[in-house]
Amino acid sequence: MSRESVSRRGLLRLGGAAVAAGLVGLAVPPAASAAVRGRAPLGIGAGSTFMAWKGVSGDQRIWWNGLQSGGSWSGPQPVPGAGTNAGVALAGQAGGPLFMTWKGVEGDERVWWSWFDGGAWSGPQVVPGAASAVGPALAPYAGVAMVWRGAGGDQRIFWNSHFGGWTAPQVVPGASTGFAPALAVKKNGYNDLCMAWKGVEGDQRVFWNTYLGSSTGWTGPQAIDGAFTSGGVALAGPSDGSLHLVWKGVAGDQRIWWSRLYPWATSWTAPQVVPSAGTSVGPALTVYGDSPYMTWKGVEGDERIWWSRFDGSTWTAPQSVPSAGTSFRPALATMGV
Repeated sequence: MSRESVSRRGLLRLGGAAVAAGLVGLAVPPAASAAVRGRAPLGIGAGSTFMAWKGVSGDQRIWWNGLQSGGSWSGPQPVPGAGTNAGVALAGQAGGPLFMTWKGVEGDERVWWSWFDGGAWSGPQVVPGAASAVGPALAPYAGVAMVWRGAGGDQRIFWNSHFGGWTAPQVVPGASTGFAPALAVKKNGYNDLCMAWKGVEGDQRVFWNTYLGSSTGWTGPQAIDGAFTSGGVALAGPSDGSLHLVWKGVAGDQRIWWSRLYPWATSWTAPQVVPSAGTSVGPALTVYGDSPYMTWKGVEGDERIWWSRFDGSTWTAPQSVPSAGTSFRPALATMGV
């Protein structure tokens, strides 16, 4: 294979082992406070799925939970020391740990990070040189890769990665957004890193591009036909090599839309409405088992978090996540996805 596929797959395997050295794979950990209760770190099993989110209204704490076998959610818990007034991101290699990054609280545009080893969260640390007015996105790519909109009025999209330490931020050529981008790995044999985002302020088109390795870099941005949003987009890559994209509609349209890029296709399918799903901000997306799972904040005035699963032909009826509420949008991640 070309495009650095052999070395990159090796890095992906090594990255998971390096950042999760010594961890053993188990089921979804029951609580972030396990270490506080005197337990040793548990490790995180491949395929474990987690969600994190800002609290409701004036609550800037970050909360998290896990999707358990059988489709039920564990009880929400606050992440110690972590606060934001906007976006949170989650990702991790198959063996762990789980990485979380987020914009700081009101007045703090620094990007922070922490990691969960199956027993407890590490203390929050600042990502060197990274600042955002909205919040970041993460994906498992030779460790983890991160993208984010700039601080203040800077609508450029930046990116870096963590593989033993954070690399210096770089600008993604030609990519700018008024909100926050989305990131996912396309499992097409090359494990391409793909990004999608809303255009700059006043431009509601949805764009996407692909990172093809250090020698090639990012492809030029392309608009997705028929996809428009005033807020958040989300991406996920199932094991079949496709990509799924979901997004909030344009200003005044709180419906959630979705499209799919089939393996080796060059054009996205025509956008469709996700039945009965609405949001004032935007959704989050991951793959659990072989199925895309989506979570989202409700419509204007509804701070509940909802979830649905794509069953292969349509999305299941929305259900609320017990005791989970946010004024922004959640983050969702499955280890290794």
